[in-house]
Amino acid sequence: DKPLNEYNSIVETFEEKERSGLVGRAKSFARSMMGQSEGVLRVIDGLSENRVKHIYDLHTKYSMAVVCIIFMFIGAPMGAIVRKGGFGVPILVSIVFFIVFVVLTIFCRKIAESLILPASFAAWLPSVVLFPIGVYLTRKAMNDSRFAGIGNFFKWLASLFAKKEKA
Repeated sequence: DKPLNEYNSIVETFEEKERSGLVGRAKSFARSMMGQSEGVLRVIDGLSENRVKHIYDLHTKYSMAVVCIIFMFIGAPMGAIVRKGGFGVPILVSIVFFIVFVVLTIFCRKIAESLILPASFAAWLPSVVLFPIGVYLTRKAMNDSRFAGIGNFFKWLASLFAKKEKA
């Protein structure tokens, strides 16, 4: 036969009757490898989802302890600030803050599972959102001032950032 450098492909080195069988087996092997790789991709996606859930749950356990302290800094000043209305108004306001926390927690879990935010950051986001509110209400109660509304909270928050920019 001819030397190997004269063939255009390796298929030409086989006899004509063997070529169709070899091509069929090669196609079957390629389909099998494709199916295996698709299966591995599904497993990797499942492992990635489980990893995100694990990281989120781990960080949520720590952030829950922090959020308990934050709720103390929200609830205690609410009793001092909202004096009128008796027992019901501070409880109602505290329930609103708790509902905000629960909605944020559910929202952040969904964001973490869809890989929009890192799971660790998503677990701490409700604490990050509620912390400035707790600081604001605590400062209001310490200064013995009345709660004038959410607009003043945003003005106070903007003044904090404005002071840092000037310095």
